[in-house]
Amino acid sequence: MSRIDLVRRMVSDEDGSVAVIVSLVLTVLLGFVAFGVDVASLYRDRARLQATSDLTAMSAISDQGNAESRALAAIARNGAPDATLARLEHGRFLRNPAIPAESRFSVQPAGNPGNNAVRVVLEDESPLHFARVFSEASHVTLDRTAIASRTALASFTLDSHVANLDSEALNDLLAQSFGVNARITAGDMDLLAKRRLDSGALIAALSGLMGNPPRNPAAIFDEAVPTERMVAALQSLLPGTLASALDGMADGAGGQSFAVSDLVGGIDSALGLTATEAFAKIEISALDVVRATVAARSGGTDIEVPVNLAVPGLLSADVQVTANEPPARSGWIALGEDGVQLSRAALRLSTDIELSTAILGNLGLGVDVARINLPIAAEIAGATAQLDEIACAPTESTDLAARFITAPTPLHPGNGTSVAALYLGSHGAGAGLIDPANLDFADIVEVNVTIAVPLLPDIVIPGITIQARSHVEVGTSRAETLTFSHGEIAAGSTSKSFGSADLLSSAVGDLFAPEHLELRVDPDQTGLVSGVAGPIVSGLLPVLRTQLLGQVTAPVDGVLDAALAEIGIELGAGELTLTGHHCETVRLVR
Repeated sequence: MSRIDLVRRMVSDEDGSVAVIVSLVLTVLLGFVAFGVDVASLYRDRARLQATSDLTAMSAISDQGNAESRALAAIARNGAPDATLARLEHGRFLRNPAIPAESRFSVQPAGNPGNNAVRVVLEDESPLHFARVFSEASHVTLDRTAIASRTALASFTLDSHVANLDSEALNDLLAQSFGVNARITAGDMDLLAKRRLDSGALIAALSGLMGNPPRNPAAIFDEAVPTERMVAALQSLLPGTLASALDGMADGAGGQSFAVSDLVGGIDSALGLTATEAFAKIEISALDVVRATVAARSGGTDIEVPVNLAVPGLLSADVQVTANEPPARSGWIALGEDGVQLSRAALRLSTDIELSTAILGNLGLGVDVARINLPIAAEIAGATAQLDEIACAPTESTDLAARFITAPTPLHPGNGTSVAALYLGSHGAGAGLIDPANLDFADIVEVNVTIAVPLLPDIVIPGITIQARSHVEVGTSRAETLTFSHGEIAAGSTSKSFGSADLLSSAVGDLFAPEHLELRVDPDQTGLVSGVAGPIVSGLLPVLRTQLLGQVTAPVDGVLDAALAEIGIELGAGELTLTGHHCETVRLVR
């Protein structure tokens, strides 16, 4: 057999070929198995590291002040002793559909009031097994990122004159703002007060009426909407007969606009779903919405305050209350995070008090009192409340839930740091704050003087006008802290007072005290009181000063007390009500 035949035979012989093929394929299969084992191990370790990262982030956001120590403890507790905390970042996360997902978290300095999220990056080493055959490395470094968020918000209100107006006074204000047809019957007003609203549905209805709703549902909080649409949104949540009670208000809106922040102010609309979900939990009445709409238009408007008193010596009292314009974005309700503020505007109570002439008694021989009329104004500082801290996850019922700092807003600088001021005289301040330096004399008492002349008819000088002016500052402005515990919130104890009450009586006495009260005869009548009438008039003024202090203080104090009670305001004091304590559930976000 030739050499060529031997070669052909060997090539065509298939004996033992299976073993060769199997050995070759088995090598490949074992390589894939080794690769699969290592890949599965890496995926398992990565999933385990991700789970640890998630738990670490959730633990850290629960107490941002101790975020790092909580993160390290969470790593140790969750079976990853070799994992390292590569990075922990504080920041702000916005659940806002209008913002791209990758841009919703922004890094902020630790301790920043707006921080509501943490981002953690964990690293760990995953060993290689069969893959070491193909690589010099013995392990692969893995890293996983997790972001956890929790936003804490509080909602609160401050007492206001509009909130306490009775149905008659509120109707007068409705008529001034929207026309006489806007008046609401007492029965319907009572039903509106009892009708609790789904706040979220109210905002949704308003957004629907505006058309083309934005991707961010909270953008409505920054909008100024036609007032009639605000009323229409409210009507859509009321039964037909009650909704029709607001038709006059809607018809009288006349193109007016209503800033939604006048209803709920302070919220950062960029929070998106967080903001709308928190607002939806606030309980408000239908009448609250009506009052908020009216209050937004009542700045500078004089409101008649009915005062029915049986005070000895009081003939009549005309009382008006006027509010300054409130600060921008200071709504009926404040909703927000640490630092959110709510303000109430300063008020002026203007009174025109007519007293019985007999109240002054005997002012001297030949002096007959013809009229007593006292124009007195009480100016009451506004108030500001700021959410200083809100806390979640209590361990005890006594743990802090929310802390507020309250303080009066200043009156005119001429009143220093006082919380109120009383004026007797003519101020001419219009709707603004009264400047004490511009206080002028006003007519307060008219007397007739009779001079007996022997053997001749008496000389009668009628209509001598005594003028006066006086100004006193009341109280001293100071900041106060109000705290609410989780136990108090659970028990429904959510209203607290601040400031100092019982300042009025002493202030009225000071107004008529000699060191503050200036008296004079009307300068235009100087010629009438010269000559023989001079001594009588000169003797009149000291006696009048004494009688005003002794006899007039009580009825004036009664009028001012009754007027303040009618509008639910105390001189130098206020009330804050926590309407909601909103702590989001800790959540993982992407």
